[in-house]
Amino acid sequence: MRIKLALLLCLASLSTGCIQMPTTASSTVDNRPQVIFKSNSSVDLSRLNVVVDGLDNGSAAHFSNKALRLLPGTHIVEVFDGDELISSQKIYLSDGVTKEVFIK
Repeated sequence: MRIKLALLLCLASLSTGCIQMPTTASSTVDNRPQVIFKSNSSVDLSRLNVVVDGLDNGSAAHFSNKALRLLPGTHIVEVFDGDELISSQKIYLSDGVTKEVFIK
């Protein structure tokens, strides 16, 4: 009787080790609008600085391959060459939109 009980306990403990607990996977989609800066070949984007809504965002060259993500809404996008204002645009962006800003 004890042997049967011991065998049943061993079997029960072995079978519970093979059970995988249920798991879930989730992902988050970044649906914020984005801005990419483009220019003709005569413009050196590395010299230009991007300012959005009064906040300096760095070199325009950085955002020619990688997009600048913003919140949905109206923004003022300015491009400076040193202290000189090259371009100023008021743009509206909604979710999931990619806007190209062309610098002449």
